[in-house]
Amino acid sequence: MKKRFLAGLLMFALLAACAVALPGVTASAEAPEKPADAPDVDIHSWEYKLANAYNSVAFYICEYGPIEGQGLDPRVVASASALLKDARAAGYTIYMAQAFRNLEWLENMYLQAFKRCDYDPILTARTFQGIGVNEHQMGLAIDFTDKQANAAKYEIFEDPEIVDSELYAWLLEHAADYGFILRYPADKAEWYGVACPHAHFRYVGVEAAKYITEHDLCLEEFISLYDPEAVFIPEHGRFA
Repeated sequence: MKKRFLAGLLMFALLAACAVALPGVTASAEAPEKPADAPDVDIHSWEYKLANAYNSVAFYICEYGPIEGQGLDPRVVASASALLKDARAAGYTIYMAQAFRNLEWLENMYLQAFKRCDYDPILTARTFQGIGVNEHQMGLAIDFTDKQANAAKYEIFEDPEIVDSELYAWLLEHAADYGFILRYPADKAEWYGVACPHAHFRYVGVEAAKYITEHDLCLEEFISLYDPEAVFIPEHGRFA
């Protein structure tokens, strides 16, 4: 309990710090207008819960659906299983490096990162996303890898080579068919602040995923089409 309380305090301190500024991140995003061809979705549904450096889901935790020795939100398991099966059928080596992670794991990893960063919350924020701002606690995100050594990884890992792989190219082309999007496009940092590791894909449903991919949006931009006040960018001092 004491540890959970400490981690909670650290995370709220982190969010407060991020609300002032994240060095190296310039927020210049402007909420776009909702076009007529935008899909008819309920932007406040579970698929669109927003967690990033600026927006917290606090201590929300999903139900657990098992998949390949890890877990996801049960509503995502069938789509993720189909993606993995079809990628392998197409000849690709694919594993889930990280999927659902519980609050205890996030606490431990955040506190380790906080210590490694000499107890600097800003530096920690650029190193690891903890409770409330980490999509893995929602069971909607998967970090894919083509390396068996990174499968079911329960520690912090780096896999920058994945972005040059044939698997990554396949995911960029086909993930939307299963309801997944590349969660943190490199040119959209003004919207989300800090990215998760490479090949981090997030479930949003097929219709939304195809629209987001075809129109080169990030999740924050998509949500702001429907409800600008649902996306907060603190360097603006206002909602998107």
